Amino acid sequence: MNWNILKDKFTGLFKQGLSPMQLGESIIVSGLFSIIPILGVSTFILTTLSIKRKLNLPIMMAISYLMWPVQVLLIIPFIRVGEFIFSVPPSRHTVEEIITSFQNSFFQTLGHLSFELLCGLGGWFLTTVPVSIGIYLVLRLFLKKTND
Repeated sequence: MNWNILKDKFTGLFKQGLSPMQLGESIIVSGLFSIIPILGVSTFILTTLSIKRKLNLPIMMAISYLMWPVQVLLIIPFIRVGEFIFSVPPSRHTVEEIITSFQNSFFQTLGHLSFELLCGLGGWFLTTVPVSIGIYLVLRLFLKKTND
């Protein structure tokens, strides 16, 4: 088997004729939404965004799967940041408890841990969104300079 042909087909799948800017946007958007502190929603969000913005779905899903351990590790820190921002007492939930709860029943977990997840969503939004916007602007500046 010719490895160059396989490599070309594999890289072609990830590029899909996108410009470097669209490819960069696909990577940043998938990195941002892959660590959202609600398990199981990132795939739906990324698929919707890739269709709506004409981004690269295969690379977005690959990044999402690679970021799953990071997502799990950041659930509690995002909840803590949200609790600090909203000035509420800290909850005593562990990552294992949250993951088990999501595995047993997604909607029941949303109901049971809704306040904690709302705090986590607030913490995620106020920390990762500004960082992602900054990375996007730097990437855009860099790609403009390389295209000139």
